[in-house]
Amino acid sequence: MIFNYKNTLIHECKVKSQNPNYGKSIIAFPCDYTVLDLETTGLNPKTDLIIEFAAVKVRGGKVVDTFQSLCDPGFPIPPQIEMITGITTDMVRNSPNPRSVLPDFLEFVGDDFIVGHNVLFDVRFISASAGCFCNPYIDTMKLFRKLHPTLPHHRLCDMVDFYGKNNESAHRALSDCLATNDCLCAMAEEVAKVFGSTDDFVKALK
Repeated sequence: MIFNYKNTLIHECKVKSQNPNYGKSIIAFPCDYTVLDLETTGLNPKTDLIIEFAAVKVRGGKVVDTFQSLCDPGFPIPPQIEMITGITTDMVRNSPNPRSVLPDFLEFVGDDFIVGHNVLFDVRFISASAGCFCNPYIDTMKLFRKLHPTLPHHRLCDMVDFYGKNNESAHRALSDCLATNDCLCAMAEEVAKVFGSTDDFVKALK
């Protein structure tokens, strides 16, 4: 389904079963949006907790504000998570708990389009804490896969390398947000060159 929303042409992605607590998965290239990323103690939003929130607000294609906060989950961060993220138990010891950060984070995001890499992971964690998180979301992993289906992998690091961008602190939430935004802008430029415009690309999707 293709429609206009907030002066943006949108392709609504098909899902097997839409969770009423989540927003719609879409493909679009809005001028105004918020990129978000979380670091967590694990993969299960029912049992694991957020240890870092980050978001980057974009207006007219330019970054205008950022949000970042470490969180103390109330128990030691698992060693494998420390190894991946570099976030240690000592680093979060004096940080607020995730639930106390969530209201400020949600206020920062507002009713924006959401952008993220494998962003449904983040949507699930936010929804588990907030009860629902219904902003429409754009998954740059899905978009990158549509543009380059023959690549062996479509991880954030693969996308960053492909477009020649930088991610100075990979697996730290704010750095991942900034890298994701740089790649989204690169994909918009690529789409415009190949299809004539981002709208023409969205219209061509099936």
